[in-house]
Order: sequence, then structure tokens, then C-alpha cells
Amino acid sequence: MSQKVISLLADAFDNPALQQKLHTAKTPESFVKIASENGYNLTPEELASALGKVHVVFGEVVESMLSGLVTANSTNEAAITEKISGTNVDLVKRLFSRGEAFDSEGFITFFTDTPVYQFGNFDVCLDKASIKKSADAFFSQISAVYHEIKMMWEIGDVVFVEMDVIYWRKDGSFVSLPCKDIFRVEGDKFSELRIFMDVNPVFNPSIPVPKSASVLTASQGKHLLPPGTMRRHFAEHPEAQERVKNGFAPKWSITGPKWPVDSPSADGKSAAQLKAVGELAQAVTAQDWEKVKSYLTDDIFYKVGSGEVVYGPQAVVDFFARTFRTTAIFYSHDVRKVWQEPDIITIEMDAKYEMVHSKKHVTIACCDVYRMRGNKVSEWRVYADMSPWGNS
Repeated sequence: MSQKVISLLADAFDNPALQQKLHTAKTPESFVKIASENGYNLTPEELASALGKVHVVFGEVVESMLSGLVTANSTNEAAITEKISGTNVDLVKRLFSRGEAFDSEGFITFFTDTPVYQFGNFDVCLDKASIKKSADAFFSQISAVYHEIKMMWEIGDVVFVEMDVIYWRKDGSFVSLPCKDIFRVEGDKFSELRIFMDVNPVFNPSIPVPKSASVLTASQGKHLLPPGTMRRHFAEHPEAQERVKNGFAPKWSITGPKWPVDSPSADGKSAAQLKAVGELAQAVTAQDWEKVKSYLTDDIFYKVGSGEVVYGPQAVVDFFARTFRTTAIFYSHDVRKVWQEPDIITIEMDAKYEMVHSKKHVTIACCDVYRMRGNKVSEWRVYADMSPWGNS
């Protein structure tokens, strides 16, 4: 992602006024114009390359990007977007899982019979046997490795990965190094993997590595929250779960940090955030508006479907109170599924309402997305078709 985009996002997170201005953008052009007026000279291409990676600030400009820049030319740099899922992205994570388990035999099965493999400035490997030899030699010099993925995206048959790679040395120390991988795919195999990084600090601890070397470093030395992609892969991917049962657990669960093989979202922070969202729902049901406000940040962004954005705790509770008084009262919900990412909670549910005038009960299928700042909601988006209200 462009450093200018990262700087803009980091400043917007700390500046509610700037964030609110950016939220008003309806098109890529208006977003770029607002950014420029506030000292950030971006191009539409730089903005498009960030699409799908961090959307807390972008608001409705995301939909405009998808229908405009991204679909206009699939080979253009403006079409680079993060793929949350996909065959090739899944293939990359499965390969990384072999590396984290030191499974060199399984590692090479992901390559074609005529691969090109190069790690930094080491010799290029042109067959599976030499890749295995290279991997075994490397594994013998470390205790564990973890790929802290920041971004993955695809263009055609090429997958790009930007990440920090954490290595635990034999002496118990560790080092985190920035890395960029480029994969080329043929069918369901990798025909080429090139790893761009300086790995020398792994073998020579005297080489200084500043904390700002992390690819998760934003402006003014701030660090973005790591996504924990590979930890979730081992916890949730059926193949990975089966491999762990069969003795191919990642080395970081055995040595180094000895992280448990479970979802990183299961930590105390995430549990507290989920509890807060549950209590928020109870407060809305009870129409305890002061308590509702206590779970919202001062710059809360609230939006239902394609409706107008509501900003601020008082405006949000005013919206609820007015809706409950004139249209429908929310009285219960049946949760189907809850997903947790770092500081993001997504809930799929059937929301149940009683219409104010007809007293009929209406069920709305919806998906709520909560973006958290600590244990408070800073952004709340409701995706649902509310037309049953009108029909009743």
C-alpha cells in the first residue's frame, strides 16, 4: 500500500474531524479531493490499490471504486485489491503452513516439476530436490518461523504477499524481518516463488533491526494491528487441523513463543469486546439510551444499509428512539454466526421487530459489522433489506 495512503489512514484514526470529512466522499474523485485539501496528494491509482485492505475510513467510496476503477481494467494497477479468499491465496497459506511445521517434504509438493525458487540472494533452485535441500538447511538453523501477513492480493496467476517473518533462533532470541513474496501459479502448483528480503540478521544477531522495519509500521512509528492470518489458518482450516492431528503442528506452538494452535481472536481482549457488543444489544432492547451511549465512541459512525450516516452517540440513540417511537421496536434477535477479527466483530442474525402501528412481528435477516476501539464501538454498519417494515 502507498505510504501516503497509510499516513492518511493513521492520521484519520486519530483525527475524528478528518475521518468524518473522508466519510462524506461518494466517489474516488471526491475522496482524492478531500485528501488533497487536507495535505495528502493521492492519485486514484494509489487509492484503488488500497481498496479492500482498510475500509474503516473509506465509507461509500468503496462501492464506487468497485464499479469504477476496479472493473474498468482487470490488468491495470488500479485493479489490485486484496482477496480475502480464493484458490491461489489459499494455496499460499497452505504452503506457509508446511514451512511453519518444518515439513520440507510437504513444502515441495506445492511446486511444479520445473520450478524457479529463490530466497533473497541465495542460489536459485530449479528443481524440487534443491528446494527441499535449501529448506532443510534453513530449518536446521532456526527453532521456529511465523509469517505475519499484512496483505495478500492476486493479479491473474500471480500472488503478492507483504508480511513480517518472525524467526526464533536456537538461542531462544527472535527477530522480525520485512518480506515481500511473489508467487506465480500454473494450474494448482507454484511455478515460481521469489522471496525478497534481507535474512542476514537471523544468522547474525549483531545486525541491528529497528522496530520501524516492520511492514506494519505506519506514520510516526505507529504499528498497525497484526492480522494473525496463519494462526487462524491452523485453527480453522480443515486441512491444517488434520495435519496438526497427524504430527505436523507449527513449530511456534512447540518452541519459540509456544502459541496455542487456536484462533488469535479467542484472547481476553476479543472476549471482552464481544461481551461489550452483547451488552450493547441488550441496552438497545431495554431502550436504556444512556447505557447504549456508554458503549459508543465519541466519533461513532452508524449506518443502516444505504441510509444516511449518523455520527456521534447522541445522534445514534436519537435515531433508535425515533425509530422505536414511529416505526418498529427491536425486541430480540437470533444469532446464526459470529466472526471475530482483531477489533472487528461480524454478526449474522435474524433481527425481530414489532411494528408500532400494526403490532405485527417482522423478522429481518441482517449482518452487523462492529469496528471496535477498546471495548467501545467506533463504527457500526447494518446490512439488511428493511422493506418488510414497509410491507407490514
